[in-house]
Amino acid sequence: MKTLIIDDLPKNHSILKELLRHCNQQVELVGSAYSIEEGIKMVEELDPDLLFLDIQFPKARLGFELLEAFEEFKFQVIFVSGHPKHGVNAVRFGALDYLLKPIALDRLQEALRKAKKQFLKKQSTATQFQVLLEAFYELKGKKLPSRIGISTQDGIFFKEVKDIVRLEAKESYTNIVFTPGQKEILASINLGEYEEQFKSYPEFMRVHRSYMVNLKYVEVYVKADGGYLKLKNGEEVDVSRRYRDELIARLSEM
Repeated sequence: MKTLIIDDLPKNHSILKELLRHCNQQVELVGSAYSIEEGIKMVEELDPDLLFLDIQFPKARLGFELLEAFEEFKFQVIFVSGHPKHGVNAVRFGALDYLLKPIALDRLQEALRKAKKQFLKKQSTATQFQVLLEAFYELKGKKLPSRIGISTQDGIFFKEVKDIVRLEAKESYTNIVFTPGQKEILASINLGEYEEQFKSYPEFMRVHRSYMVNLKYVEVYVKADGGYLKLKNGEEVDVSRRYRDELIARLSEM
């Protein structure tokens, strides 16, 4: 994959280049850009397959500006950030990969494997970038993203957050159940990551080591038999003792 690094700090270029030398992936580094404008120009000239794009640039500028310059997206993007806040959260909602500084070699290897898989399948990232930008501007305006990209082994599905009824841990995967009429989706990330992603949503709560629910779909909390929830879709979800008090408090506020 023809690869381009876009980051304002030369030190970060050197570190990433050194890490890439230790990766057993087919990566051809074709250029380095140190500003958003230079990055846009090099993407147009070099037609790379993959970008390592820093999220934060000087003068409060963001790497997302580069994406806004293109109508077509022939490249994959791995975002790099030292600021795990709005930028990274927006990337999560677009189901795009990111690396936090300092970059760990194993995470870099994993990100490259995902990018290569999408590249070989020739999967378009246009909708992902659209959802990412929507999420970022919503978060920046102190709103919560309304759409989410869900990465699976078969591809990426884009769904409305409000339609999620519950999430269930399936080892390192997460099964996501939606409102009636919509198929369940087995996501390729674990429940802990979704718990972090939905932390700002008052209606989403972890109620058990295996379950997270949208409290808007709770019909009744049953105290008997250790405690469980009856959901509006007819399902029942166990509640762990450690979550009971918080659950009752949050349900009373809904």
